[in-house]
Amino acid sequence: MSPVTRWLSMMAVLFVVGACASTSPWETMEAEEELWEFAMEAYEDEDWDDAIGAMEALMFRSPGFERMPELRMYLARAHFGKGEYLTAAAEFERFLQRYSNHGLAPEASLGVCRSHVRLAPNPQRDPEHTELAVTTCGQTASEFAGMNVAEEARDHRDEMTSRLAQRRLEQARFYQRRALHDSAIMYFQDLVDRFPETEQAARGYLGLYRSYREIGWDEEAERARERLLENYPDSRAARTIREEGGTGE
Repeated sequence: MSPVTRWLSMMAVLFVVGACASTSPWETMEAEEELWEFAMEAYEDEDWDDAIGAMEALMFRSPGFERMPELRMYLARAHFGKGEYLTAAAEFERFLQRYSNHGLAPEASLGVCRSHVRLAPNPQRDPEHTELAVTTCGQTASEFAGMNVAEEARDHRDEMTSRLAQRRLEQARFYQRRALHDSAIMYFQDLVDRFPETEQAARGYLGLYRSYREIGWDEEAERARERLLENYPDSRAARTIREEGGTGE
């Protein structure tokens, strides 16, 4: 055998070995149950790539698979487990669209909520997913009231709402520190209007009081003070304004 022929034979062997090594086991499976069992084993082992690949293959090859609702739910869970929260949210939504009356619908609804919570680590940079979390978690809490998923969804909704309120408070204080009181008042007012149930709302009224005092709008300042003491009498902001004695100092 010539050196060239030997080299070509070696490259052919390496190509075959490489191709075999890169082929996932599920790619050669055809039976539905075989694919299902492989996908479930990979899911339990948190081998997300193989689990997702096998599930998607089963969906494509067997659109009439009798356990399709479970399969779609596992696919959404696998994307969530892998940290692909945007895809997970879309899969949970797809489940709800197709199987709204299924017994797994409450979990799917909570899955949408959880996915947006995971996508909302910092509302200062991008509040979009924080706002989506408030909306979707609120929907879950309302639609499945009385169930465990509703309680968790309410907790997530309240946490995300508090984050948005804190963002508004910090924006208002930014302008207030720079004596840009018109802008500060705008943000403080938005805070108390949109998030009255949060602890930040009391601080918003205190901020309104101080900014109005600074620009000489005493009537508006007194109105903000009264609302603070009336609506949030036990808050730290109320104690502060009592200590200040209405001077704003």
